[in-house]
Parts: sequence; C-alpha cells; structure tokens
Amino acid sequence: MKLVPRAALAAIVCLGAGAAAAQTPTLVTIDRLVDHTSTVPAIAGQKINLFVREKISASLLERGSGKPFERKIVLMVHGGFSPATLAFDVNYRDYSWMERLAAEGFDVFAMDMTGYGRSGRPMMDDPCNLVAASQKPLVPNTLGEPCAPKYPYELVNSDSETADINAVVDFIRRLRGVDKVSLIGWSGGGIRTGTFAGRYPDKVDRYVIWASSNYSRKNPDVAPPLPKPGAPMLMQTRAVGVDKRWLGTVKCEDTVEPGMPEMIWGLNQLADPVAASWGPGGLRAPSRTYWGWNTNGAKKITFPTLIMAGEQDDLTKSNLELFEDLGGQQKVFLGVACGTHFMNWEKQRRVLHKASLDWLTNGALGGQTSGMFRADENAQIGKR
Repeated sequence: MKLVPRAALAAIVCLGAGAAAAQTPTLVTIDRLVDHTSTVPAIAGQKINLFVREKISASLLERGSGKPFERKIVLMVHGGFSPATLAFDVNYRDYSWMERLAAEGFDVFAMDMTGYGRSGRPMMDDPCNLVAASQKPLVPNTLGEPCAPKYPYELVNSDSETADINAVVDFIRRLRGVDKVSLIGWSGGGIRTGTFAGRYPDKVDRYVIWASSNYSRKNPDVAPPLPKPGAPMLMQTRAVGVDKRWLGTVKCEDTVEPGMPEMIWGLNQLADPVAASWGPGGLRAPSRTYWGWNTNGAKKITFPTLIMAGEQDDLTKSNLELFEDLGGQQKVFLGVACGTHFMNWEKQRRVLHKASLDWLTNGALGGQTSGMFRADENAQIGKR
C-alpha cells in the first residue's frame, strides 16, 4: 500500500511573543491528507483521506529525517466525538497539548479517524443514517419524521480503525525515517491506540493513555459478524456533550475558565459544519463495533505505559483495572484531582502536558518507572 500525503493544506509558522520570544522555538504547523485504502465494510477497497496535523519546531524540521527524530515522534488519537484539532490543539493561551510537546522538541502528529473532522465521512451526510436517539432532536426542523437508515449497519470497527492508525503510523515512519512512534490516546482514542498497539507492538515506543473508554475485562476477544446491524452514525448536541457530559461532572471551583465552554462549542461547530446545520447543531461520529480491549488485550501492552484519569471521571475504575492488567512492568497510573473527562479544556490540562512530556522523554514520572501517583488541585504530583 502506497501512503503519501495527498495534499499539503497549510503550513503556518507560530512565533513566541514578547520577552519570551528569544527562548520560544519557532513552531511550524503542517496539515496533510494521507491516502488510505479503506477497510470500513461499507467502502472496503476504496480510497479515503485521513487528515493529519503535524506540529514541529522549525529547527528540528530543517535537520531532515533520520536520527534527529529517534524517540522524538508522537501520534495523538482523539476520542468519540471531538476531532484531533479540537481535542489536542485548541489555539488559545497554553491549551494546545500539541504545541507544548512540540515546544519541548517533539515532532507531534494528530490524526482524524474515519468519520471525523477533515477525514472521509462515508455514509454520514444523510440524517436518516443517524441512530434513532440522535434523530429525535432533528424532528421537525431537519427531519419531518424519524426515518430508517439507508445503510442499516454500524460503520467502523476495531479492524478498520486499527488499519486507519497503521496507515498514518507507516506514513510517519517513512516520512521521518524511524522504526517506532510513541502514542497518546484520549477516551475512544484509548481503545483505538490500545488495539493498534497490541497488534503492532514493534511500531510503538512509549505510550500514554488518558481515560480510555470501552475497557472491560468482560469484553469479547473476537469480532461479531460484520458489519453489525444498526445505523452508521451518532450525533452529540451541546446539551449532551458540553452541558451534561462535561460541565455536569465538574465538582471543583475554577476548574473551567469562563468562556471556555462557548469557545469549545464554537470550535465543535466549525469542525462539523454539516451537523451544525442539523436541528440544534451537533457533532457527528461513526457508530463503532469493538472487541478485544480486555484483559487479554491489555496483556499485550508490554512497552512503557502511563495511564491518567481525572478523579471526576466515571472511567477511573475501568482505567485502574486496565493499569493492573497491562503486561509490562514499566507502568504508572496518575489520578488527577478536580479533573473530569475533559481536562484538556480545564485548569488541570497542565498535568496532562507535564506528565506526558516527562513520560515521553524519560519513560518515567518524576523519576519513577512504576507505581500509582496523584496530582493535587495545584498540579503537584506525589504518591497515591
């Protein structure tokens, strides 16, 4: 399979400001579309674009491929609704996780999975292809009445999403002349990167999981008959995504900066202008059929792994089980006080940035290569 950047969409140079500019590296943002032969059942064998953003210092970029990039490359994979740029690269103050890592010398990539952001979205332009629950807010303004899906199956699955990630990882490996990349997966990006890593461990260096969804010791080991009956698409409105799932879980004062929910929802709508025009507006996502992210799958993760979860996140319990089940000895769990599932847009984002940087650089957290730790309300990390 030949994987090349189909188009360079943008290259933006970002400079530090004021007195700090002399110490701040010049960062370059490069957006690409990578050609991929899809394995999604509805379009298997067809070409699809996968959007990839890269952030890198100009000095590192100018040194060319090969040895300068060893142990310096990381790929970030988003979760169930927010695409890569919204998850990892909010361009406001110090919120960009990508920018923080790039400023510290990493070549940072983030990808949109099939069905998200600027990647291909097969079967997702017809609101009738929404699951029934997602159709309800669209009646009667967008849909006169509920309708049956034109494609009556779930869209993507563990095999097709692993193939998406593998295509991008191989593109990066060729681009930079390296054998391995490090991974960061948030929420649904946890099961996505975990499944990929279990199948292609020779391509993974270090690994950071932030609040993986879908982990259960009871998950099946093998796939059901594919494609699984259902509908190919979900949609999340602001009332659910921002007000209920995010702000509804905040328990500490000053967790969310004033104006951030409005900013994030505005960026949501810019990321998905089609769904922004449906009913009250929302974000589309493909329906997903998963298997294998269980005890047997976790045992395959033997390389250095950091798991983080906010203490206000309902996924903490399953992530602790995931931590226990990991197959490697070089592993750390970090609980974060006052953090929700959406810490990337909160005060405690700095813990994510700091801890992931330490792990990717040193394979350790504060010099410790194993154990359980906690970050307090002031981002100070100590033993749990």
